[in-house]
Amino acid sequence: MAKKWKWGILFSGDNLTLNETVAYARDAEDAGADSLWTTELGRDAFLPLAAIAAECNKVRLGTGVATYARPPAMTEISAMSMAEITDERFILGLGTAPPMWNENWHQLTVDKPARRMREYVEAIRRMWTSSPANSIDYDGEYIKIKEYRRIMTMPCSPPPIYLAAVQTAMLQLSGAIADGVILNLLNTPHYFTDIVHPNLKKGMSKTGRSPSDIEICSLKVCSVDGNRERARRRARPPIAFYSNLPYFDQVLDPAGFTKEKMAIRAAMAENNVEKMLDLVTDDMIDTLVLAGTPDEVRKKLTPFEGLFETLILYCPMPWLEPQESKDNHAAIIETFAD
Repeated sequence: MAKKWKWGILFSGDNLTLNETVAYARDAEDAGADSLWTTELGRDAFLPLAAIAAECNKVRLGTGVATYARPPAMTEISAMSMAEITDERFILGLGTAPPMWNENWHQLTVDKPARRMREYVEAIRRMWTSSPANSIDYDGEYIKIKEYRRIMTMPCSPPPIYLAAVQTAMLQLSGAIADGVILNLLNTPHYFTDIVHPNLKKGMSKTGRSPSDIEICSLKVCSVDGNRERARRRARPPIAFYSNLPYFDQVLDPAGFTKEKMAIRAAMAENNVEKMLDLVTDDMIDTLVLAGTPDEVRKKLTPFEGLFETLILYCPMPWLEPQESKDNHAAIIETFAD
């Protein structure tokens, strides 16, 4: 394909074994991928990436994302370990995760997610300045650290930090302090022009930064198959799943899907997965994701030209069979191979 973006793949909780994940990562690197990413769904974000690093020695490798439910000290140690074993090709991608996951799974309640994320990033960067001889403190509203010191000296340079962002506060924070931003997987060109770029610029202005200081990455659900209808069917689960999360209102409402999202949320409250999938309309598939034949998928990206630098392709999940995930990963790599 004509190379308009750097491209990569996000491996998530998508029914691949770890060995299969590594094999597809190797294939993607051979096909010209610029970056490979892992997330905290089904597995932690760091261990699979370390397995990929053992086999892939050219691509950038990033967490897409690790959540701020982790203690900052554990995140900084894991990040520096990854930076070391990847010869500084590692990107520390951080995100908040849905509030219900934080509260129900991590006993973490956060009233001001952007504030906690700012403190989390500041604390980690300050930890990277510590040494066996010099400790650091950090006293924030959410993050409090006393007498932290790295037991071993820094083995390499600290990795860049990218933030996952959907809403305005996190976009502005990304513009102000992050090395990159990862836009979540349901998005439209208007979302970039009307919400993403203005809020990134607003954040940059607060700290005297310029657009060249931050890499804009976009996750995109990608369901590709020679059989068009099969590809579109596979795209329904992520649209149904993520339409339940209120922070996607930033994307869904301006795109005209308020009625559809409310119906999907009502079906979710009934725990009726089949109904949720049926409520995903053809217009939602056309507007929010990349789904169709290889040619169709490539053409669907045309309206996004110039809006971001790095395309991160995401195999549909949940509720897909393992073979469907395998087929889709292979098709993504073939479709976007240089």
